[in-house]
Order: sequence, then structure tokens, then C-alpha cells
Amino acid sequence: MIHNSLQGLIVINKPSGITSHTVVQRVKKILRVRKAGHTGTLDPFATGVLPICINEATKLAPFLIEEEKGYEGLFRLGIETDTQDITGQIISTKESINIKVSDIEKAFQKFRGTINQLPPMYSALKHKGIPLYRLARQGKEVERKPRKVEIKELSVLNIELPWISFRVACSKGTYIRTLVNDIGKNLGCGACLEKLKRIRSGKFLLENSVNLETLKNTPLEKIEANWLLSPTQALSSLPAVTVDEEISQNIRQGKIITWGKLRGKASPPIHLKGIFKVLNDQNKLIAIVETSDPVCSGNNINWEDPAWRLIRVFNFD
Repeated sequence: MIHNSLQGLIVINKPSGITSHTVVQRVKKILRVRKAGHTGTLDPFATGVLPICINEATKLAPFLIEEEKGYEGLFRLGIETDTQDITGQIISTKESINIKVSDIEKAFQKFRGTINQLPPMYSALKHKGIPLYRLARQGKEVERKPRKVEIKELSVLNIELPWISFRVACSKGTYIRTLVNDIGKNLGCGACLEKLKRIRSGKFLLENSVNLETLKNTPLEKIEANWLLSPTQALSSLPAVTVDEEISQNIRQGKIITWGKLRGKASPPIHLKGIFKVLNDQNKLIAIVETSDPVCSGNNINWEDPAWRLIRVFNFD
């Protein structure tokens, strides 16, 4: 039996040794759902938070991928690999590691804030439609452009040379193994990532996750009660506006929602700006919208102007 009515998001504690895609397939099989998708790839050797969207809630993924991520990890100084982590082929080693704690802290300081990061060849980014990792496996290297990423937190947790454990909070698209590789180069000895655990993805935390084995051995009703977040809960980081049934139907039909239509039919007041979620009077998610430009207020409102631009409309039963 396919559970088409199951809608929402489950935070999986991904085990090491399998791909994020494999996790998605296992969740689909356990829950017996038609569609599922994750909100940000973890490398096979990495563990931790992997939010999985179920059925219609897969439409939430593009909005969740944008959110900040948090990790804890362990890297080893003195070894560089072609993949920038311990699973790759060693390309250089340095036996003697004579580095002061103050030098490590100085290196970490240089990589806090907005930095340029060159995406690794062993990544899923594509060149002329071909994933870079496939080219890398063929011994090929292509030119990549550095990308700006934001390292919001980067701290040392423990040092037992040649190993350093650390914590990082960063923007989407940050390669932690590349960050480690760059720190190693800055220290002059090289480094590779040995362990990585994602402890947070947006507001989804490791302590609220469930592992695949537990999921497999838990009845569906308990899964829904304990771990399934509703679409509205999954987008808790977005501000919300609640509208009446008439506006709900107009949105689902793709009709233009004017300022005049919203008068007295939306809560809180209709001058909310930016991107936000729209809920019906049963607290169900029906759309993600953005205030139309220009934003008008007070006596300057043209009540016939569109109030919102529809970004995504949902059809949750």
C-alpha cells in the first residue's frame, strides 16, 4: 500500500558509508511513499542531519537547502588526498608536524567570514553536463571558478596533533573538506578531513533526528507522532500569514491576489514584506509568496495592484 497522504519532513541521522541518495531510497521503502528527496547532500563517509521531504513536501526542498548548516569534524594534518578527505588517494605527506596552538588559531581566523572557495574536482558540480567527480576519476581536471561562501563560526574543539577536532557553521554550498584542505595549506603541512558529522541543517537538529534502523522498526503511526514534521513546521523559519478559505482557493487557482482582496481576510496585517508562507484557516501550508514590488503602505496603496507574487503553490490534503 502506497501512503500518498503522508506529507511532511523527517530528519534522518545518516550513517557513514552510504550516499544521501541511498538514504532517500531507504526512507521511501520504509514509509512506502511515492516521492522523497533530501535537502542537501552529505558525502558518503559523513554522518548526521539529513532532512528528507515526503511526497508533496518535496516541493519544500529548494527553500530548505538555502539554510545555514552546522558541522563537527576531525581532520589530520600532514596528509593531502585527491578527494580532500581520508577516503581518497594520498598525494603528499609530511611526517614532522611542529605547529603551535597559536598558529592553528591564526589559520582558523583567516577562514572566518566571507571567503572564496574553489569547488573540488570530486564533487557533484557539473561541467558541460558531466559531474566533476566522473572527470576526476578519469584523471581529468577542468577549470572551476571560486565561489563566495560564508563561514559564520569556525572553532577548535580539541588538538591532539596531528589531529584537530573542530566545529563550523556555514552557508549552503560550503565544502568542509575543501575548507580543511585550505587550512592545511595555510599551515604549510597539508590536511585532510577524517570525520564529519552534520549537527544542524537550518533549524533541524541532530538530537531530533532518527536513524534508519529505528525508523524501519517503528509503526507508521508512531513515526508520524514522533518524527514527522508537517509542511508548516518544516518551514518554521519563514514568517506566516493566515488567509480565509476564499483567498486560499484563489491562490490554488493561480488567481492574482490584489491588496483589495486581502482587506480583512489575512492575519497578521497585509503589509508583511519579503518572502513568507501562506496558511489556510486550518493552519495548512498552501503557498510561499513574495510581496510584489513596489511595496505600498498606508494611503498610497493601489487596492487593484497585485499584493503577492506566487513562488510555489502546494496541494496538501
